[in-house]
Amino acid sequence: MSKELYLKSDSNVAVLILHGYTGSPHDMYYIGRQIHKSGFSIYIPRLPGHGTNSNDFLNSNWRDWLRKSIDSYLDLKAYHEKVYILGLSMGGLLTTILASKFHPEKIVLAAPALKAKDWRINLTPFFGFIVKKIKKKNPQTFDDEKLAYLASQYWNYDWPSKAADLYKLQKMALKNLSKVTSKTYVILSKKDEAVPFSVKEIIENNIKGKIEFLILEESGHVVVNDIEKEHVAEQTINWLKKE
Repeated sequence: MSKELYLKSDSNVAVLILHGYTGSPHDMYYIGRQIHKSGFSIYIPRLPGHGTNSNDFLNSNWRDWLRKSIDSYLDLKAYHEKVYILGLSMGGLLTTILASKFHPEKIVLAAPALKAKDWRINLTPFFGFIVKKIKKKNPQTFDDEKLAYLASQYWNYDWPSKAADLYKLQKMALKNLSKVTSKTYVILSKKDEAVPFSVKEIIENNIKGKIEFLILEESGHVVVNDIEKEHVAEQTINWLKKE
């Protein structure tokens, strides 16, 4: 579930797929496999500290997550003529930062966390030094043993110190948004519980490349692996294949 996934094709184009904060490669398996079936090579790395345990998470930071993303892009670029990037949530922030530096032809921003509905993220640069984690009042429960384990290690806590790292990447992405010249496909949901729909306007007003939007009506935050995932994959693949 937390394993990285690399699927090779005969294409000279690869898609780097980046998961989100407290997520894992599992969140991206569905869209990654669909993209591969359509003819692209794909690579879904596991960001440091994610998909293992809470101690690993606490011992990782934004520099580790960004470094892994950059190294993954450069590794793919060494073997493929073109590399596109798709990122979910925090992965969308990392995608934005990479795009401002490497200028890939195409990027996909899925529920990019350029803003957060939870206003407490603004306090994390200060609060995060004092409090490492806070147990949530309503923990998630899963029948699946692996999901239950990840919930016990990640999702059933708030992580002020790590949210401060997310906040750092958020600020970096916003600062570099105007340097993005890539063709950009943005996937947003009106029912996203984590990222406000107002990020649409931020993207429209800053990214320099041609932008297209896919607006969803029913999906939650993990738009690539929710109730409309088939539609998301189909439309994303159609866009990736367009000249």
